[in-house]
Amino acid sequence: MKIEEMISAARADCSGCSACANICPKNAIEMIRDAEGFSYPKINPELCIKCGRCDSTCPALNFRKKIVEKLPATFAAIHPDEKILRHSSSGGIFSALSEIILQNGGVVFGAAFDKNWRVVHTSAETLNELENLRGSKYAQSQIGLVYRQAKKSLEAGRKVLFSGTPCQCAGLKHFLGKDYENLLKIEILCHGVPSPGLWENYIGEIGYAHPITHINFRSKRNGWASNMDINFADQGHILTANSKNLYGKLFLRGITERPSCSVCKCKFPNGEADLSIGDAWGIKDFAPEMYNELGTSIIFVHTEKGNNFFRQMNLIKKQIKFRNVAKSSFMIPLAADSRREKFFAEIAKSATPIAVMQKYFLEDTTEIRKEASRKSSRIYNEIYNAVAAHIRQKFEKNILIVAAPHEDFEKQFPNCGLYFLYINDKGQLICKENFSSLTFEQKDSAALTDLVKKFNVAEIFVEEPPKIESPVVTDWLKNCGLLVQTLKSK
Repeated sequence: MKIEEMISAARADCSGCSACANICPKNAIEMIRDAEGFSYPKINPELCIKCGRCDSTCPALNFRKKIVEKLPATFAAIHPDEKILRHSSSGGIFSALSEIILQNGGVVFGAAFDKNWRVVHTSAETLNELENLRGSKYAQSQIGLVYRQAKKSLEAGRKVLFSGTPCQCAGLKHFLGKDYENLLKIEILCHGVPSPGLWENYIGEIGYAHPITHINFRSKRNGWASNMDINFADQGHILTANSKNLYGKLFLRGITERPSCSVCKCKFPNGEADLSIGDAWGIKDFAPEMYNELGTSIIFVHTEKGNNFFRQMNLIKKQIKFRNVAKSSFMIPLAADSRREKFFAEIAKSATPIAVMQKYFLEDTTEIRKEASRKSSRIYNEIYNAVAAHIRQKFEKNILIVAAPHEDFEKQFPNCGLYFLYINDKGQLICKENFSSLTFEQKDSAALTDLVKKFNVAEIFVEEPPKIESPVVTDWLKNCGLLVQTLKSK
């Protein structure tokens, strides 16, 4: 089958979504772990009837790039119930959506811990069961046959919420083969999925002497942060920042994630979800009124169905600019640590994986972090600029406004590309595009002329009264050859 050839040629193309195992009519496909602890499909030739359903369902084999016509509506939101907020990783949006589904007799699918603290996908049909699905789980979950269960519920007419990583949402979509009006797909903003095998080794070591009673990857014992909290039967607990504990630090550095995470094809704009949800990190910088010490969520709305569900939720919410929160985890594949292959090679040979993890934990350096950051920034800019270039073509016209960016100006020129020319806090003459992260320093008249040509600026407006004092701009406006109009700020 093609799926076997794909994995043999490029193992990183398989995300382990399990769509193939779910679609097989003869149950001939089993998800088997490799030496790194990740699951890949294995076809039993004695059961396989060569129907080709696995090949036609595989998201990787049937991948098609999406063209974005506009940026998704973006919101910061907080659940009004403090108890729910405390038990959620960020702002409680998963809970709010799930409540709507359950109140209408539906079923919710998401990641939970089993009795051995392995991460598995399962269902919830009551608010009590929903408790197990709340919170982040930093290991790739085992899907099992959840896609089949979801389809059965959908065909019975029940509302279904499926929550998972972008590749799992793609797996469900390809397995179903069509959209269902009673299905809501929610993807988490995904940094990458760490090895389940490593997680089980780590948690087995932690819980060897003292039985574990509860695990929270994102505890709010000390407020909204990224802290792992492990509780034991003897009433003790371990609370550490994920950036400082053994498992969390290696995950954040991109050394323990699945190979497919570094070439992920399911990031925006190619995702299959109705909504994307995650943490609104940095909310204090652009919407301080939406900051909550117990967490604030970010929501990207991709479909009309997603918008309809979002409008039903009882939330404290505010629409914000896409460019302020479209971080790397939403748009680009993981920048894997350069030591990854060496790390897993040592893990495979070692009788004590924890010792190998500790070795790499201690090896972390500033240069390694800078290398990953540079790689992420480069890829992020490439992807964002490509999306922006396509959307830019859809505008009615491009306008240059000689003033600092302000929402009032954007409301006056809907469906237009806006460029704001102003002097920043450092005294630099800056031109900033309204819908993207593009910022250009302008040093002379020639640079301004090149800019309006490059972006096909049709009109220029100067704020009245003018708040920019720059001889370069004043002289250029007189000789730019375009009509210069005044624009009153509100």
